[in-house]
Amino acid sequence: MRNRIVILLLVLLVASPVFANDEIWGEYLPTGQYYTMVDPDGKILLETGRKIYLQDEYLTTDNLLFEVVEVDEEARLARTRLVEEVKPEVFPWSTLREELGLSVIEAAEQGARGKIAIYHTHNAESYVPTDGTDSIYGKGGIHKVGKAFADSLRERGIEVDYSEKLHLPHDRGAYRRSRETVLELLSGSPDAIFDVHRDAAPRSAYAIELEDEWMTQVHFVVGRQNQNLGVNRKYAQSLKAIADELYPGLVKGIFYGRGNYNQDLSPLSLLLEAGAHTNSRPAAEKGINLFAEVVDHYFYGPVAEAAGREQSGIARRSILGVLGFTLVLSTVVYVLNAGGFKPALERATALLQRRRIK
Repeated sequence: MRNRIVILLLVLLVASPVFANDEIWGEYLPTGQYYTMVDPDGKILLETGRKIYLQDEYLTTDNLLFEVVEVDEEARLARTRLVEEVKPEVFPWSTLREELGLSVIEAAEQGARGKIAIYHTHNAESYVPTDGTDSIYGKGGIHKVGKAFADSLRERGIEVDYSEKLHLPHDRGAYRRSRETVLELLSGSPDAIFDVHRDAAPRSAYAIELEDEWMTQVHFVVGRQNQNLGVNRKYAQSLKAIADELYPGLVKGIFYGRGNYNQDLSPLSLLLEAGAHTNSRPAAEKGINLFAEVVDHYFYGPVAEAAGREQSGIARRSILGVLGFTLVLSTVVYVLNAGGFKPALERATALLQRRRIK
């Protein structure tokens, strides 16, 4: 009976009129067209095939946060204002789960590797220089990038649940279709889930030289129409902060766009853009392989270990606090039973003397 109720709830969640509305999935331009986001001085901040709306925000590679204040639809140009300079803070994933009242898997605190889930909402996305086209109906080049990401995580001892389920065609309804896949993956209790895409932009928008090799940057997309936005924001900025330390420039930035992207289903859900259609697929694979190290570092490396030590310290302090409280309470009860502090002291002194005589 319980299983039937759970299935019914999941069906209702997927079919809900709120989520059936394509408005929350965002909108994409035909391949070869893209929006340009500029700062108040006209400097290019972002070029993307994703449609940009008013109030969208963008955190740059240099951690400057901009908000879109004007969109010229004809020129596909978004103008912004500077909101603030952000100092990214690393929030341990266990802390983020607790913030939403979710349980924390203790294995991570002990240094054990857990499970990461990966899927593709837009399966057809491909890379022109390598695949010969920007779109392959079926498993496009993006699937090979997803496999490279999964293999790199597995090499680090992480269990990976990689779904290659198709959600064709590549349209706004694809997110509704991939929602079922997300629910299936979440039933396996992964620590995090990644929807791997590629952007549509000029080659130079994503190309970067790191570790003496040319590769593509990885771009984060977070949906603004999402009740988990606060936690998703902390999560994305935590991963960027670690990437900035390990491989400066690897993470291109974080786009906070109008949309949902199924991130309401999990607080630790993130959409990744692995390069653009104008980049080569091997370049995208190199970039996402480095990002796998960032994921490992955050979930199972130094960050997780530090969080585990902190929680252990809190536990120890809690135990000591309980013991201290118990001792004080026992003392108070003893004094009251003895009829006051002086009689209690005399009784305690006499007890000690008897023990010495014995």
